[in-house]
Amino acid sequence: MYDIGIIGSGPAGTTLARQLADRYRVLLLDSGRQKCCGGILATKSQSALALLHLEVPQPVLAAPQPTAVSIMDWDNRLFRRYPRNYINIDRAAFDRWLLSLVPQTADIRHHAIYHKSEKHRDHFTLHFTENKEPRTAQVRWLVGADGAFSTVRREFFPSIPMPKRYVAVQHWFEQEAITTDSTFRVDIWKDYTGIFDSTLTDFYLWMIPKEPQLILGGTFPVGADVSAVMQTVRDKLESLGLRLGSPIKKEAAQILRPLRHSTLCFGDDRVILVGEASGLISPSSAEGISSALLSAWHLAEAFQEQGFSSLQYRRLLRRQLWSLWRRKFRIPPMFNPAIRKFVMLTGLTALRQ
Repeated sequence: MYDIGIIGSGPAGTTLARQLADRYRVLLLDSGRQKCCGGILATKSQSALALLHLEVPQPVLAAPQPTAVSIMDWDNRLFRRYPRNYINIDRAAFDRWLLSLVPQTADIRHHAIYHKSEKHRDHFTLHFTENKEPRTAQVRWLVGADGAFSTVRREFFPSIPMPKRYVAVQHWFEQEAITTDSTFRVDIWKDYTGIFDSTLTDFYLWMIPKEPQLILGGTFPVGADVSAVMQTVRDKLESLGLRLGSPIKKEAAQILRPLRHSTLCFGDDRVILVGEASGLISPSSAEGISSALLSAWHLAEAFQEQGFSSLQYRRLLRRQLWSLWRRKFRIPPMFNPAIRKFVMLTGLTALRQ
């Protein structure tokens, strides 16, 4: 019998396991799936890592380290460059690093896919596959740290509405196949680039250098013709002087955009949700690493000697929730073309991620 079963080994799941494994018997299911993510640590993520006394090691870093964000506003035909303090990372290496920090006292099952649970009076029986072989385990508490399309959330809390769902798509290009004209205004091998075009998406697109490759990505509402939209983006970039060649890799994943408080779900006294599984992700920038780290830290605090307190967990999350809702106020200046035009022309900093 385990005390805590954690489904998902991203930043939320590994941080929780690291905090609890010396006090509880922890089972951590690691699916081994790679996250579709730009791999940029913004200021809030850096602050969260510092709070947890973690420093990103050199092998996790990706070149170059951007010192600015270039904004291409295709609605208004505007371009601006803003100084920013970002950390560029290899996201797969970042997740492996966090997983390596989990103490050996935790039982980590690799290539483990969670399927369902049977709920008993004082425990759960988990059903999962490990290296495609069926397995079961008994746990007292079940934690869903399994991301936007959380199986745990859908299984135990189907009546709570989900945040608006999007599809994040990334195409990878080799540096040697990319050419630019002198008229192209962005240094794609130096800056992190954000692209806004309301005819393509109500969210945004990005370009991120990972030498010797470049990521072109975007976030689109579920149901959009993603292939057609990405081709349109490439055509527009080519008309501006950037030719990318053929992608060497394509990846996609669902993400959430919490626009209403009622779509957040943190679970109950026995089934708990953390990170993006609960809906904790920035509605303005889709940055989720800081929320994953901090919510896991607070959840670990809520596990005391006398057991787990869902009320304490929610209380500890209040500051994080306030920060999340403050980011909602950035949505109009970022995604409304008229307001964004005013912001960019007046030099205000409301486009800060």
